[in-house]
Amino acid sequence: MNTPVHPRLDAPLIAILLASLALSLSLATFVPLFDPDEGRNAEVAREMANGGDLVIPHLAGMPYLDKPPALFWAGSLAIRALGHTPLAARLPSIVAAVLTLWLVGSHALRTGGARFARISVALLASAPLFATLSAYVIFDMPLTLCVTVVWLGVARELVEGRSNRRRLAMFLAIGLGLLLKGPVMLAWVIGGSLGAALLMRSRSPVRWLAWWPGWLVALGLAGGWFALATARFPEYPHYAFVEESIERIATGSFRREQPWWFVPAVLVVGALPWSLATPWSVARVRRAEPGVLATARVGLGFVLFAVIFFTLSHSKLVTYLLPAFPPLAWVAGAAWNDRAPQRRSWAIAAILLLGLLCAVPIVLTAGSDPIDADLAPSGAALSRAIASRGPGGVRYERCYSPGTDYLLGHGSSLVSPRGAETTSNYQLRYRDSLIARGQWTPLEAPPPGDRAAFVVRPRREASMPPPEGSTEFFRDGRFVAYRMSSPSPR
Repeated sequence: MNTPVHPRLDAPLIAILLASLALSLSLATFVPLFDPDEGRNAEVAREMANGGDLVIPHLAGMPYLDKPPALFWAGSLAIRALGHTPLAARLPSIVAAVLTLWLVGSHALRTGGARFARISVALLASAPLFATLSAYVIFDMPLTLCVTVVWLGVARELVEGRSNRRRLAMFLAIGLGLLLKGPVMLAWVIGGSLGAALLMRSRSPVRWLAWWPGWLVALGLAGGWFALATARFPEYPHYAFVEESIERIATGSFRREQPWWFVPAVLVVGALPWSLATPWSVARVRRAEPGVLATARVGLGFVLFAVIFFTLSHSKLVTYLLPAFPPLAWVAGAAWNDRAPQRRSWAIAAILLLGLLCAVPIVLTAGSDPIDADLAPSGAALSRAIASRGPGGVRYERCYSPGTDYLLGHGSSLVSPRGAETTSNYQLRYRDSLIARGQWTPLEAPPPGDRAAFVVRPRREASMPPPEGSTEFFRDGRFVAYRMSSPSPR
């Protein structure tokens, strides 16, 4: 099959990308930010955007080193441009999702032609896990973009030969991945390449790893920030490499253990309906164009890594497996693109996909508020209630909603014996060190002269006497909020 070396995206493929973008924008606009993950990540980015520390992320006035800062850098730029809205917080994931689809589509056009490109991109865009996380304030979609750059780069090297320019892009992706989520990026690229070498019984997929100039670029990019963080927080190397990486994988201390079938279940359910409707066949994939076949083999090496690594790991979340979905969609696309008679009809996939697409507008248009914040862990309802009662500071007592702070556009004071309400493992584990160095001043009781306009307590304390001189004005499944009688405006 003769295809141009650098083919352009055709109109149907562009339409698929635009449809995926439209769905992501709709989710980002109509679905409230969820606490704790989305609200926390959004609030960290907001604090950085509002004149905060550009080197060390902060949450609720405390250093937040649970993750490196790349997502927060991107989020802070979006917030400065669009304000503290859910769309701004979710924009980095939206952009990463579109770029991932574009990379897959461009490489598919180059290696397999227009029909194959449309199929593989449509499959990836329609995978429920990919579509949902394309509008979610979390690290895994940008990480997926970085892993995809490496996966496709290894495949192109096998087909087209070595290119230092391409290798530079791959190592830049590694550096960015390290700044997004830390050492797990190294696990993906090294483990995926080894997996490909194992499946192909060849050393070719791992030879690029010996390119030392690339490692200078990748480790220099991430190492510069790491050195700055370590200079201010000496415990950070131990936390990042031992606690956040080795301990998370080898022990159940993070309470994220799952049964052995968790990984295959996520891969199947996260790619419905095509995970079941695809005519999976080794023979079909082998009949694909050489470039498609080579990319599929490398991609399956990355999937193999994901299955083994996350099955053995004691810390499992659905989102961790997202980088495996682009190569899965590629292999499924190769199976669908085969011209041989199919045991399973396209009608099966079409009916299942139609049901999925029909469910999306029903969710998004159900009532004036598409998803009721009272039914989900979101700070949207509380922020609306506070904003409707005028300006003023907020004091949380033994509870915290980062999503509320983000939507209000200002930070709050947190009264808590341990500060565990921020759900930050770093803050909880190194509380005493932060206090001793003067990098955190905890509030175990309201400070003298505090004039907060609003006080928020956990719902479990609703039966306790309210703050003196206050009136309750809000209550949901998580919080009860009071308006103070004589607040001082913020």
